[in-house]
Amino acid sequence: PARGWGSGPTRQLHEVSFDLHETLAEELKLEGYRKLPTLSVSGGRRGAGVDKAIEKGEVPQWLDGKVASARMMDTDTAQTTPDELTNRLMDASGAKVVIGKVEGVQQDGDAVSGVVVDGKVVDTDCFVVAMGPWSCMAEDWFDGISIPMQGVRSTSIVFRTDEPVDPYALFCAEDANGCHLEVYPRASNEVYMCGIGGSKYLNNDELKAISPEEITADPSRVAAAESSFGSMATFAARPSDRQQACMRPCPPDAMPYLGPIPGTSNAYMAAGHNCWGILWGPVTGLAMSELILDGRSKCVDLSPFSVGRFSEQPAAKKGKRGRKQGSADVG
Repeated sequence: PARGWGSGPTRQLHEVSFDLHETLAEELKLEGYRKLPTLSVSGGRRGAGVDKAIEKGEVPQWLDGKVASARMMDTDTAQTTPDELTNRLMDASGAKVVIGKVEGVQQDGDAVSGVVVDGKVVDTDCFVVAMGPWSCMAEDWFDGISIPMQGVRSTSIVFRTDEPVDPYALFCAEDANGCHLEVYPRASNEVYMCGIGGSKYLNNDELKAISPEEITADPSRVAAAESSFGSMATFAARPSDRQQACMRPCPPDAMPYLGPIPGTSNAYMAAGHNCWGILWGPVTGLAMSELILDGRSKCVDLSPFSVGRFSEQPAAKKGKRGRKQGSADVG
């Protein structure tokens, strides 16, 4: 999480959710949450300033390979382990998880009365579409709405380590392998890495035709990332321990869909978080619960994130997909 990296309407999401992560970590006793600094790093012929920075404790000792430069980018950043956070939240909620394929909804007037899961109807008095990039399927279930979405299919890798890795997150400049690595050592003796490059982009029709199980790692990008990071840190000069992929959900204006679904009385959407899904997760849950239970969100203003914004106007200013620190591109 990065508290100060939002800009415009999303700034409130960054700031409120960053603080919520810390509160949740205390309440749920999360072992994977911690504050850590973030560095801007460039690979290449080793710069003399890197070793001096290591001596001063400004750069981790494990950056012992081909690193041309490393400088402090932000000290007000933190991290959490997504799997631990998700499972602890589910345990605390008392909710029941049903695994299946959502095929549509049953409606009684303007209300959703049931959800069709694997051919069976699950009765409901409130319906929230929160299916990441596949949330665009809702435009086939409700009349008059358009949910444009671009799925960004991206590979990531994980290295496991015998000993803890000093906690410094890295944002790396693009290199000869086409990588612009983001490196996150975790408290669980793992180092997670994305920003591997070579992403594939899917439109609504392509997203609707592919299942999550088909989203797998690109071997060529795995090899590129292993080569790039292995040259900067000798502990990673080996094959990675886990290779995986995700499908990031990106609306055209780079802002999420948060709010009621137009034309309905009890249906909502929370999707389209691009690369900020982990950071914005807590504020999304809080804002949607306030909206559903109290009729409006009190923690943040949801009006910029209207679910019907592309149904109401013919065109919107196109936003940029990449990660930003405020308005500056960082990945």
